[in-house]
Amino acid sequence: MLFIGIDIGTTSICGVLYDPIQDKVVREFHGENHFLQGDGFRQDPEEIVKTARKLLGRLLESSWPKGGNKPGQGENDRPQIGGIGISSQMHGILYVDRAGKAVSPFYTWKNEWGNETYQGGRTYAQYLSEQTGMDLYAGYGSVTHFYLQEKGRIPEEAKAFVNIGDYLAMVLTNTPQFLADVTIAASFGGFDLKKRQFVLAAMEKAGVDISYYPEVSEGKTAGVFQGIPVFCAVGDNQASFLGAIKDKEGSVSVNVGTGSQVSVFSRELYETGEGEVRPFPGGGWLYVGASVNGGKVYERLAVFFREILDAFGVPAEQTAVYEAMERLGATKKETDLQVIPALYGERVTEITSGIFGLKEENFHGADLVRGFVSGMAQELYAMYQGFPQELRTGKTHIAASGNGLRKNPLLKEEIAKIYKLPVMFTDREEEAAAGAAILAEILVGNSND
Repeated sequence: MLFIGIDIGTTSICGVLYDPIQDKVVREFHGENHFLQGDGFRQDPEEIVKTARKLLGRLLESSWPKGGNKPGQGENDRPQIGGIGISSQMHGILYVDRAGKAVSPFYTWKNEWGNETYQGGRTYAQYLSEQTGMDLYAGYGSVTHFYLQEKGRIPEEAKAFVNIGDYLAMVLTNTPQFLADVTIAASFGGFDLKKRQFVLAAMEKAGVDISYYPEVSEGKTAGVFQGIPVFCAVGDNQASFLGAIKDKEGSVSVNVGTGSQVSVFSRELYETGEGEVRPFPGGGWLYVGASVNGGKVYERLAVFFREILDAFGVPAEQTAVYEAMERLGATKKETDLQVIPALYGERVTEITSGIFGLKEENFHGADLVRGFVSGMAQELYAMYQGFPQELRTGKTHIAASGNGLRKNPLLKEEIAKIYKLPVMFTDREEEAAAGAAILAEILVGNSND
């Protein structure tokens, strides 16, 4: 029996076919994801579903043995697909009508409208945080919803809001259930971790229209697709952790994609420490330090170098620029050039992004590259240091994931250096999609017990 995992990322969509007996991804296919023109970091939900459907079709087709029977020629020879799991970028929302049809774009986690001024010099996010006593930031679904509500921009036909992963599950199963797994629901903000429910009374008192909130579910089947159970989408952070880590207790998960996260698992819910606490599928918690800065920061540095080359009449492919940056950075193992590469801001604190300590001796490209990756690693480590002390003891290695880290050996060096732990990758490059498939296997097994 094989399992399918689909991950809806910010810039890409991935589908994998997972064999639990081998504990191995045996097929993987990829598609692109794009932002719509204009502000708001919005995406087209129908295009996302279209891409996901194509990947799903290819995965189902590839599940037939090579050289074996095709449909109608002995269907018992086809490996059974036990379930479909979905992983999704968190925080973002889209509105659906009563029939489960999308009536808005997907407003992603990168949406910044919540940082606009609302009342008394406070932003929408600050206002909601003060009114509810909870930490709510721009990009969180509850903040985006409140902003659109106050601006009168919620579509008239909207019945509920859901995450893009929830929407994919609804479309595949043709089941207009307004469900959000606890791992997704918590990411919207305005959520009580202990009760594992939205704090709707507090949100309503703050002036939020709570009639649009989805029902919170946990490990639930959304419906079936071609006879295959489809499970409600889970957060990509939790899915990546599940797909990358075999030793939950001894690992520190560092994921670098468009953004970046550092996560540790805990069976207990601690009241102390900084960072975000997220429900983990099947029980327990992830303590997470999340940054909007990640692989996108290093990509921007590559664009900077390419612009210089273009200006001097030396055009170069972006791939060649990355390769040159790696060679350049490898020549400089240490630098006293301090770089704080918070190019895209910070959710929690106001930080001054910049390059400091510049002098003749370190005014070189190699120092700049090394300074950038060092700064990226330091940001993640600072968030890790804010976790409860109990969760930072007994760690044996860094469980690394995300292409922003897998494809950047310089960043890997800096991560290992600052954490003083070895950095280890799994043989599954698409950890979030693999984690979704693994969770589907677990849930199918639980239902058969």
